[in-house]
Amino acid sequence: MCRQQKELFGTTAYREITRIECDPRGRNAQPQLCARADIQAYPTWEINGRFYRGGQSLDRLAALSGYTGSREF
Repeated sequence: MCRQQKELFGTTAYREITRIECDPRGRNAQPQLCARADIQAYPTWEINGRFYRGGQSLDRLAALSGYTGSREF
């Protein structure tokens, strides 16, 4: 599911996202941070201090984050 989310954003936009790798087998993994945050599913989005499990559409992420730019995704 994480790969699908990355593909939705495209390479350029995805680079702008602050992300943390929870899978201990992943590159630059930080599983201890994920455990402290009680993240149990990938992907999990943290937006404005709230957590949203699973894949999300770009429209939903825009709404949750208060994104005000173009929504012609």
